[in-house]
Amino acid sequence: MTVVFGGKDSGPVAAPAPGTVDSATQPASPGPSGMPSSKEPEPEPEPPAPSDEAPSASASASPEADLTAPDGYAKALSTMWGLAPVPCTQHEQQLIDLDDGTSRTEDENNGAVQEPGGAELLYWPDTCTGLGDYQLRALPDTRVGLLRVDAPKSFDSCRAAAGTGFGALALSERNDREDRGFVEGAALCSVTDKGTVAMAVIEHISGDAVDDVSVSGPLYVWAATP
Repeated sequence: MTVVFGGKDSGPVAAPAPGTVDSATQPASPGPSGMPSSKEPEPEPEPPAPSDEAPSASASASPEADLTAPDGYAKALSTMWGLAPVPCTQHEQQLIDLDDGTSRTEDENNGAVQEPGGAELLYWPDTCTGLGDYQLRALPDTRVGLLRVDAPKSFDSCRAAAGTGFGALALSERNDREDRGFVEGAALCSVTDKGTVAMAVIEHISGDAVDDVSVSGPLYVWAATP
């Protein structure tokens, strides 16, 4: 300790030792950015905002389908339907019953049907060139029509569309499909031989000009009550 002598009446005064400045009054040394080096607590991350998106609806409960049943009809039943061609060299054709979506095959006979058995649709190989051979049409004496993609998917709309008819369509010809309205989101509608109103939604189309086209989707069925 260094002793400093003052005036006549002053006693020795101790000079502060180096480095003994009162830490309570000493500001923190600035960091590289000019701010005090003492660390502030970091704010906690905010929880993610809730999403406004609703869960996606399944195909069997499509939100655009109004399944309300009118008087005289049972609550709509939901199942699946589809077109699944086999190689034309197997000489088979597919018949689809829109009362319940079942399909069966029989020997191909140039588009002629041996045993309709209540089926409404026929999918058959019109040629066997290996380049999109299959065509789809409604069977004779059936009520089948196309419900366009922008039309309401309801009982009344479907029953009305069933009376418009559905002639042969080569599904491998995309331009022809689109011109006729056979696109994803549209539907084939029928009033069957049992009085059922059926709406076969075209949800998925697979294939092109060099393939035999497959189709699948939900089938909604309003059965007439006794």
